Amino acid sequence: MRMSEKFRTLRFRLAAWYAVVGILLLAGFSAALYFYVSGTMARPLDHELRQDLAAVRSRLVVQPDGELQWEGTKMSDTAPWDAGNPWFELWDEQGRLVRRFWPLADSSLKQLPVAPVRDRETLSVFYVADEVRLRVLSVPFPVPGRSETWMIRVMRIHQPAAGALGALRLIILIALPVVIALLVAGGYVLTRRWLKPLDDMVAAADRITADDLGRRLPVTNPQDELGRLAAVFNVTLGRLEDSFTALDRFVADASHELRTPLTTLRSVGEVGLRGERTPAEYRETIGSMLEEAHRLQLLVQRLLELASTESGAPPLNREPIRIDEYVTRCVEELGILAEMRQQRIVLGLVPCKTATDPVIFRQAFQNILDNAIKFSPDGSTIAVTVREDEGSCQVAVRDQGPGISPEYQARITERFFRPESALGRGRRGFGLGLAITKAYMHLLGGTLSHEPVAPHGSMFKLTLPKL
Repeated sequence: MRMSEKFRTLRFRLAAWYAVVGILLLAGFSAALYFYVSGTMARPLDHELRQDLAAVRSRLVVQPDGELQWEGTKMSDTAPWDAGNPWFELWDEQGRLVRRFWPLADSSLKQLPVAPVRDRETLSVFYVADEVRLRVLSVPFPVPGRSETWMIRVMRIHQPAAGALGALRLIILIALPVVIALLVAGGYVLTRRWLKPLDDMVAAADRITADDLGRRLPVTNPQDELGRLAAVFNVTLGRLEDSFTALDRFVADASHELRTPLTTLRSVGEVGLRGERTPAEYRETIGSMLEEAHRLQLLVQRLLELASTESGAPPLNREPIRIDEYVTRCVEELGILAEMRQQRIVLGLVPCKTATDPVIFRQAFQNILDNAIKFSPDGSTIAVTVREDEGSCQVAVRDQGPGISPEYQARITERFFRPESALGRGRRGFGLGLAITKAYMHLLGGTLSHEPVAPHGSMFKLTLPKL
């Protein structure tokens, strides 16, 4: 796999997103931790600065002539400042340093604090040497008797906190890249492991061909998303295999059904041409050929009807009709076939209205009625009923034929299927009538069902939604 293609894989994108999100979360956590710790460490020091400010205000007095007194004693310009006293500075209104009281020697420092911001309380940090960090609090300081507001700044060494924060920064800077590297590597390993079932599915799917549809995708864990996806694909593959099997069976059965009349046509023609025949014999030969040609034409027509209905091609023209009245007209049309065999069709109808395509429904109903006439014995009775049942209209045709064996009942709507009881009868069929009827009912939004009748016979039901 080329590098550009590898970067577009799901595994790489998951690992990249995992790493990016992890880096952002770690960086945010580290920053929040640093600022929280720094604020927490500075908070006690700020409290101590407030205490120092209160002590300075209570003990420092500025005389009108500018003299500074500490606890009632004049403050010396040369005496060193006791380290136990608060450290502070005084700045006048012009931003000039009045006095600085701390035990540090100015000559040993690299830089000194600059003037504070006028008339505003501020907290800040100053680096006065490489290892000396001061945290300072600056506040306005009104001078009594002079109508002036100076600035007083109290200070404390911030070095212990600075060292701790420096160590924390060092830990973050060293640990963060290591954790990020582990995060990226771990993300890649985890995504590779999590997506291994997907690789197995791809490999298995790549081996599936039209000649080997029995293979299935491996299902490692049927409870997770990949397992459910593989299960759905396996169901789809099963349906596809069934469709290919049915197609192969259909082609074989259609070839067999087409071959029989074609062979008969050729045989009859060859026999008729073998010698001189009388006109009556030629008429008989031509009649036999026309009979087989008609049978071939009917078979082709039925195959076209089946293909048309199963593909959903016929346009539907739904309209409200009275099922009972429509069934009565259809029975009258096919009654001549029953009379030829001394059969009687008994009607039991109740008014029932539905919205359907009359032409397609007529074909579906005539298919099952024609089967009942065809397979019932001479002189028998065929019952046709129409009734309502839980919001639907049911049309039932019950015959007194040989019935359908239990082992064949699940296959009666398959193409070209004919039960053994239907073979060898005087009227031959193609085994397509019920398959076409089922397709018609599916197209109309209804169903075709079958029930055996004791002691012998069958009942077929057409069910449509009631209007």
